[in-house]
Amino acid sequence: MFISIAFTAAMLTSCNDHHYYSYERPYRPQRTVKTKQPSFLQKGDKVALVSPAYATPMENVDKTVELLKQWGFEPVVGPNVGKTDAGRYAGTVSERKSDMLWALNDNSIKAIICNRGGYGSLQIVDNQLMQAIANNPKWISGYSDISSLHGAWQNAGLMSIHGTMSASLATSGEDPSSTLFRDLIQGKVPRYELPSHEQNITGKAQGMLVGGNICTLTPAIETLADDLTGKNDIILFIEEVEESMHNIDRQFNILKSNGVLNHCTGVILGEFTDCGSEFTYGSVEAMIRQQLTGYNIPLLCGFPAGHGDVNLPLIMGANVTLDVRADGATLQFNVDGEQQSVQTQPIVEQAEQQEQEKNETEDYSQFTMLTDAVPDAILEIRYFGTYNFVGDRIDGYLEPTALITKEAGDSLKAVSDDVNRLGYRLKIYDAYRPQKAVDHFVRWAADVPDTRMKQYFYPDLDKSVLFKQDYIMEKSGHTRGSTVDLTLFDKSTEKELDMGGTFDWFGPESHPDFCGNPDTGEYNGDNSKSPAGRKITPEQFANRMILRNAMLRHGFKPLDSEWWHFTLRNEPFPDTYFTFPVQKIK
Repeated sequence: MFISIAFTAAMLTSCNDHHYYSYERPYRPQRTVKTKQPSFLQKGDKVALVSPAYATPMENVDKTVELLKQWGFEPVVGPNVGKTDAGRYAGTVSERKSDMLWALNDNSIKAIICNRGGYGSLQIVDNQLMQAIANNPKWISGYSDISSLHGAWQNAGLMSIHGTMSASLATSGEDPSSTLFRDLIQGKVPRYELPSHEQNITGKAQGMLVGGNICTLTPAIETLADDLTGKNDIILFIEEVEESMHNIDRQFNILKSNGVLNHCTGVILGEFTDCGSEFTYGSVEAMIRQQLTGYNIPLLCGFPAGHGDVNLPLIMGANVTLDVRADGATLQFNVDGEQQSVQTQPIVEQAEQQEQEKNETEDYSQFTMLTDAVPDAILEIRYFGTYNFVGDRIDGYLEPTALITKEAGDSLKAVSDDVNRLGYRLKIYDAYRPQKAVDHFVRWAADVPDTRMKQYFYPDLDKSVLFKQDYIMEKSGHTRGSTVDLTLFDKSTEKELDMGGTFDWFGPESHPDFCGNPDTGEYNGDNSKSPAGRKITPEQFANRMILRNAMLRHGFKPLDSEWWHFTLRNEPFPDTYFTFPVQKIK
């Protein structure tokens, strides 16, 4: 199965004594090339696992290896997989590119699965890689940052699969996103039937499917990974995760200003997972629909692909037929293979039901909104944002709010009344923490190369010791619902009370006995445990004691390693670890 696409070529270099830089323009020879469909796999075929971008824990790779064996394939792992560079990359640019070339040039390898996205795929795309892709037609699968490689595959004349990776396969392997991918690489091509969506624009279109993660696509324009410009009759697919509405709007306008929309016969919107809502459009889909006014092309919204719980495989570079009707939509890949009809709505509903069942193993009946218990509390829920020791929003935090057991809430109200008389308010960083969040911390701690927030939260510690020194644990008292992380807010200065250290600082400087005796409240200046010789002042130690004494007076017990952490002494659920997410409750 082939599709004709016209390309142009150019390269600009400067190599004189001046400080000019060389750069390559898109790999587009002045000829018409065709997108070729790689061969489907047979049992026993080799499948390579490579890491072209960020590193992923080897545990994920090992689990994917076992899954591929169960599927009847022979997995082979890239020689450089497991290496790291600059804290996050899965090796240097040279090492990551070397693994991709190894997977392409080895004729016994029939398909490539990327281990993880993140960032870095664009760094390895050059003319050498493009030539290897063109000379060795084989499937590659991935999403997110791997969108750069999909662009390279299409520019080199090949189809590819926007689909699962090791980081996802390792968690299940039996979900529809995984099994449909397994079936696809063996020749069963999905024909998707989708429900109606209020933002859909009806119409029928045919063209080559291109796109991926929008914030990865737009910076790649006019690079070797640009498969959007210079083509006619394309159907654009985009998805995104944890981006603001205004940034998605910015990226979409970049596509428009580069003429991409002028050559689109249709647009497909995937998942926009945990994206912003700062405008009043109501949804990202509604915002993009407005952007398409005047183009007279069909728009399909809500295709379950991207960073959500469901990530169904798409054949990028394939000629597709998109039919958007008032009662639903169909997406058909016009490629070789056995067509099988796939109803997406039951798949999505099943995933939602599984998530709901997981959340309903315990209910919210014994919990309250912390701000209902303490109306004047200030919330700064660090784990809903990205300024925390991980650097990402933490799993299970669906809204920037705080939950707490009713008993702990009553005691915390007494603390609030107490400190209010002294001129302070309570400022809350965290309270109830779902087990999903704790699991996220554990995965992060195992991903030793990820140290992007080190300078802010653990500059004196090697990340590898966080488990050993109990900074990260597989169970947390927060998950039982009666623990709170907090500080004091000075009403006169309208600032946090100076505690001499930040919330979630990993180190002895956070210990209540740092530079003093918390039992007597006496400051002694002993900073011998600080590896960097840090010290807090008598006033800062005294401020910690104000918070500590108020919490102890009203039934909370402290933690000996964190001045901000307190648990209700007679907590109502001492043996129960809850799993429901953090979100507003009635």
